[in-house]
Amino acid sequence: MIKTAPHRRQIISVCAGLCASLTFALQAKSAHSFGDREKVGVTFLKHGEGAQARPRSAEQLMWEVSKRTSIEVRESPRWVRPEDPKLLEDPLLVWLGRGEVPPFTPLARERLNLYLRSGGLLYIDDISPPGDDRFDRSVRARLKEIWPESRLSPVDNEHTIFRSFFLLDQPHGRLLRSGQLEHISFDDLSPILYGRNDTFGALGRSPTGEWLLPTLPGGGVQRERAFRFGVNLIMYSTCLNYKRDQVHTLTILRRRQFQAR
Repeated sequence: MIKTAPHRRQIISVCAGLCASLTFALQAKSAHSFGDREKVGVTFLKHGEGAQARPRSAEQLMWEVSKRTSIEVRESPRWVRPEDPKLLEDPLLVWLGRGEVPPFTPLARERLNLYLRSGGLLYIDDISPPGDDRFDRSVRARLKEIWPESRLSPVDNEHTIFRSFFLLDQPHGRLLRSGQLEHISFDDLSPILYGRNDTFGALGRSPTGEWLLPTLPGGGVQRERAFRFGVNLIMYSTCLNYKRDQVHTLTILRRRQFQAR
């Protein structure tokens, strides 16, 4: 019998029973069956500069996710500090950053480490202006605090993140600073992904519909690719490596046909 890869929410929920000191609000259910309180959404990490620098990006991304997939979404984002146990309530934690990043407290390191090893996904998005590498240097030092045994390494273009919904070959965002996505690997998964293209900067609209920031140099095509990468992030965070399961072959083929139109 073919076994389906575990759902991130299932893994985090199981871990809750083993860690009495922390409370997980997750249930072992599939993404389409959550109640209103547990719809899939984006949680932003409040640590360092930039956490709230991309307004309305999560709302627009989750609206696109609801339009393009069968996932029930929570459009409004949350912001949590790394010490806050509420960071354990969503499968995707997004860290937007620029400038120098302060060290994590011991409690923050403990919470983040537990979240990541329990099936959570941390996506780090460098939103620095071109030529500013302070966040890049700083975040690498901070990752040593929460994951000391491994370092960031390049993501192969066959990685599930590039196949979880749309078929892509690299990360995309508001800028084209790097065609390389990096990750920390753990037990056939990537609990930490790091991109330097300001993905969330490409996604925000004003209340009147205008895009808040330009996508350079590729304009609308580049913005669409950023949305596709964002949808893949959501799918990967909720479904792990399910695309490797042969049960989903027909679904994959149908999606490929749709994308080719």
